[in-house]
Amino acid sequence: MNNKPQKRKSSGADVFHASLTTPPEAEQSRQFETLQDEQVRFLYSSLPVSIIISAMLVVILVVILVVIQAPVITSALLFGWSTLIGSILLGRAFLYIDWKRSASVAVRSDAHRWLIWFRIGVLSTAIAWGIGGVFLTPSDDLGHKVYVSFILAGLSAGAAASLAIDRISYIGFLCSVLIPQIIFLANQGDRISLSMSIMDTLFLLFLLANAHKFNLQLKENFYLRQKAIENELQLHQMLEGSPIAAYTTDAVSNQVLFANSSYISLIDSTPKEVIGLVPGSYYADTDIYKKIMGTLRKGESITNELIELRSAGDKAWCKWVLASYFPLKYQNKPAILGWLYDITDRKLMEDKIAHMAYHDKLTGLPNRTLFMDRLKQTITDAERENNVPVLMFLDLDRFKPVNDRHGHHIGDLLLKAVADRIRGCLRKSDSVARVGGDEFIILLPSVKTKENGLDIAEKIRQSLSLPFEIAGLSLHISSSIGVAFYREYTKDEQELIKEADIAMYHVKDNGGNSVKAYRKAMQTEREDASTEECLSS
Repeated sequence: MNNKPQKRKSSGADVFHASLTTPPEAEQSRQFETLQDEQVRFLYSSLPVSIIISAMLVVILVVILVVIQAPVITSALLFGWSTLIGSILLGRAFLYIDWKRSASVAVRSDAHRWLIWFRIGVLSTAIAWGIGGVFLTPSDDLGHKVYVSFILAGLSAGAAASLAIDRISYIGFLCSVLIPQIIFLANQGDRISLSMSIMDTLFLLFLLANAHKFNLQLKENFYLRQKAIENELQLHQMLEGSPIAAYTTDAVSNQVLFANSSYISLIDSTPKEVIGLVPGSYYADTDIYKKIMGTLRKGESITNELIELRSAGDKAWCKWVLASYFPLKYQNKPAILGWLYDITDRKLMEDKIAHMAYHDKLTGLPNRTLFMDRLKQTITDAERENNVPVLMFLDLDRFKPVNDRHGHHIGDLLLKAVADRIRGCLRKSDSVARVGGDEFIILLPSVKTKENGLDIAEKIRQSLSLPFEIAGLSLHISSSIGVAFYREYTKDEQELIKEADIAMYHVKDNGGNSVKAYRKAMQTEREDASTEECLSS
């Protein structure tokens, strides 16, 4: 699997990797350079609009001066100023074209140079407007003074917003445009001009204060974006280096946005295939996945949830994980972090241990402990649903001679084969357990009639009476089966087992290889036989 890191933008990965190795002084320098990149992009992106607006204001001012103030303003002065500012705007237009062409290949070290040229263009434009505000304003025409002041004020207000990201640019532009006009009006000697000068001064201070505030906001937003990118990259590196499978998904579409190599390996996928898939497609129980997503959409976290994963493709596999999920922001959008700890080996070992605790090691059948749990549950269900459970006690006939003659290995193989034949005669709802060397106990949760229960017992007896072909040997055994019916004589589980056991020994005492249902007389006969044995001994 190819785990080589993918290329990242300089504003993201380079920022993070540099922060790992650089001292505080170098870190400040690196952030300053990165901010310059942002400043250059922002300033040059808004440059075409600024040039167009300035050009339109120049045309409007010149037209009004030609039409209204032709006797006062000389054509040479008007032409000279128009040529000056027109040349500056044209130069800035060429500067923008050059930046646009070079932006795709520009390196960070060029940012400072582009910023200097932009500032030169801004200051040149501002000086030209400042000159126009003084020399193109007739001193004896109050209306034209007000008109020029409005044009410069509007121009300055727009520039304060578009240049706010660079303090040198907005201070240089505002002061160069408005201060000459303020001084010019203050020197006119009349009250109205002095009032206009004061108003322009206050307006200048207002624009500088607003631009400063906007500048701080833009820088703060920039640093917050940088911090978010660094945090995201740091999360990426932490997750990618983690042995625990992890991924992030879109909170709306549930599609994977990022996955580390451990998760890709966990679901047996590839880096290309994993992006865009929905993790729920690997959940064995899709209802659990829906429940988890519902909880996460409420803003809540989930920890240590046992999840079974299954393959979604042709290659079949099953794995178990302890999963934790956390809502978060990823790429400025609501997302979910999934953290999956693979416990497949541990789960299989626990299942194996649990199986060994409740199953016979040789035959794989339930042992007495598990069988008793099932018997209790069956009796509980029988009381609720009025069923008739059946219990059978089965003991093999002639097993000991086979085991003694051919050895324990053959005896073990024979017991396995017996277990398989018994299972083959039962329904899915029935249970069989090995409770002794060659003793088995069978539970039928419900039968319609006693005859049905006896028929199944007879089916088992006939099956076990057929020869067993094991290791080249043809082995012949038989079985003695005692049958007890719930409610016929007792409702107690231990008494039910005792009844089946007594019926089985009754068969044994009468030659074996038969099926008998328990009768009360069998218990009396068994007790009498035990008494006679004691007296004779």
